[in-house]
Amino acid sequence: MVISAVAAQRMSVTGGGSEYPPIPGVYAANDPLIAYSDCVAPSYTGGFMRFQRPINDVGSDYQYCMPGARQRFRSDAASVAVQLRWNGLVTRTDGRNLIGHVFVDGAFNSNFQTPGSINQVVTSTVTINMGSAADRLYEIILPYADGVEFGPIQVTPPSVITAAASRTGRLLVPYGDSITQGFQGTDLRRTWPFMLAQNRGFRCLNMGYGGRVVVPSDGTACVNLAPDLMIVMTGTNEYLSQIPVANYQSNLTGFLQAVHAINPTVPVYLCGTIYNAASLPIPLTSYANVAGTVIGALGYPQLIGVDRATLITNPGTQMNPDGTHPNDVGEVQIATGWSAAIA
Repeated sequence: MVISAVAAQRMSVTGGGSEYPPIPGVYAANDPLIAYSDCVAPSYTGGFMRFQRPINDVGSDYQYCMPGARQRFRSDAASVAVQLRWNGLVTRTDGRNLIGHVFVDGAFNSNFQTPGSINQVVTSTVTINMGSAADRLYEIILPYADGVEFGPIQVTPPSVITAAASRTGRLLVPYGDSITQGFQGTDLRRTWPFMLAQNRGFRCLNMGYGGRVVVPSDGTACVNLAPDLMIVMTGTNEYLSQIPVANYQSNLTGFLQAVHAINPTVPVYLCGTIYNAASLPIPLTSYANVAGTVIGALGYPQLIGVDRATLITNPGTQMNPDGTHPNDVGEVQIATGWSAAIA
């Protein structure tokens, strides 16, 4: 099943209206029967739902990635066609992951990725053939490092789309750099934030940005997402760039003060800078000790320190060859370590 060009055009509306009559079986991306979760609120742009995370990322534009965002609906159709648009808004090309997923009734069904090259603006239809008609929950889940937008959905009448029950569970907002965004996990479902959320029944709004160093105002951006709990996993880029430790400590302090000023009770779990294979003049331990120092100095009851050694327990088997990012085994261990620490 392929959504026709005419159907896509008719779904490209402004303000939810259309000058065209509806096409039976085609549902616009902003149809109230279709829900979006594990994401910032999308904007409806030219018939597609676009995401922009609240921290602007000059130089990479990872704000247009929405790792793990879900388009959710139910259908009794034997086959469902979902239109996606790869928007080309992420300007960095050397650090990307294009693989998204389809889950049906809560279980992995299949992968999808762009049919074009990196940063090519392209629209494609993902067709999910189930073989028989039955009422099912569909979740289309975006990759961790690509700009992808959700478009219209098509089924063959008399089959219909119906609303899915809302996702529940505490909202986790993990903040950090590329290790939090998902690099170098094989795909989104093998990244530690996704696995942690799946295993614990959390919703997850990922605020990891590749190449990020801590900026105090990022604390405001994260806490304004109304998390039920936060994870802060930072220091790797400060270490690799040899940013003065005092600067890192000041910035992490400012980040946590910004969180506390808006929500002084949300639990914030943070660790020292995790394992890195690089050997540099200012040693890794100097950065790894910052989190504990800041927790002690601030004295906020909401801050919970987590031993970094529980997150990477065997670098020889858990790290990517670059010595900075976990491999899939390491992603599992990081998820396990955080889960053990979180109440």
